[in-house]
Amino acid sequence: MPPRSKPAAATSQDVEQRLVELAHPMLESVLVRVRRGRRTRHVRLHVDEQGEVTASIPARFSAARLDPIVRERADWLHDVLTRMEQKSRDTEVDLERGDPVRWMGRWIPTRLERGGRRAAVRLDEFGERLLLRVPEDEDPYDALVAWYRREARGIFERSVAEWAGLFGLVPGRVSVREQRTRWGSCTHKGDLSFNWRLVLAPEWVLESIVVHELCHIDELNHSSRFWALLDERFPEHEAASEWLREHGAALRVTRPSSSSTGRGERDHAEPIEPQNEVEQRPSLRRRSRERPVTDDQITLFGP
Repeated sequence: MPPRSKPAAATSQDVEQRLVELAHPMLESVLVRVRRGRRTRHVRLHVDEQGEVTASIPARFSAARLDPIVRERADWLHDVLTRMEQKSRDTEVDLERGDPVRWMGRWIPTRLERGGRRAAVRLDEFGERLLLRVPEDEDPYDALVAWYRREARGIFERSVAEWAGLFGLVPGRVSVREQRTRWGSCTHKGDLSFNWRLVLAPEWVLESIVVHELCHIDELNHSSRFWALLDERFPEHEAASEWLREHGAALRVTRPSSSSTGRGERDHAEPIEPQNEVEQRPSLRRRSRERPVTDDQITLFGP
């Protein structure tokens, strides 16, 4: 099997790449993106939904020490990468064929037309079909995601206003982003940010995240007081969290693996939660720079 991670250009001086050969019958090698951090105090291996393997390491940790760490976890990497590949296939949508896409918890068919000077995406008058019209040289997947994001802004603004009014809260600015590791966030000023991919989930799941972040205006933490407040304001929040744990990875749109748009094969969504991780805590003492790390210092995270 060839390397499962595609090369990617480094975005800063703190990012490097390392090809690790593996003694595994189904996974010959893996490309690891190495990120160094001055505040990083342990080694963490993370596999995202696109099959990219990233290692976060302390600033003075030798990259060569990653090789045995990665090799020892070849079975785990193969298992996670295989499951990520399957999930990627499960989210593939062929817009040329009219495949359905997710919208507010349901599937709606699509119809793609080529032509015109600008991309236009809208629901039909019955809300039962998504109509996409894009110029010949434009990518319909970019147009689809741009539509999702525009619609998401209005949906979140309305939901925040309704729930905040019910609770007597005055939230700050509402923004829609494409966070890598979270569904939403709240700042100490009450500014709220939400992941646009929530508009692919059922409405009650989206609202659970809205109420969760609004509760942070009263309790900017995850203390027992916060959870009691969330229990009171949205009792179904645990069911929503369970739904997202089970279906969150599918809230994305990818091209069919055999398609080619001329603009590169890339997914439009980043991973939601950094679940597929191996965490390893090395000793950072200078006198034991090459000190081996024992198995009891390793923690596995994964679905």
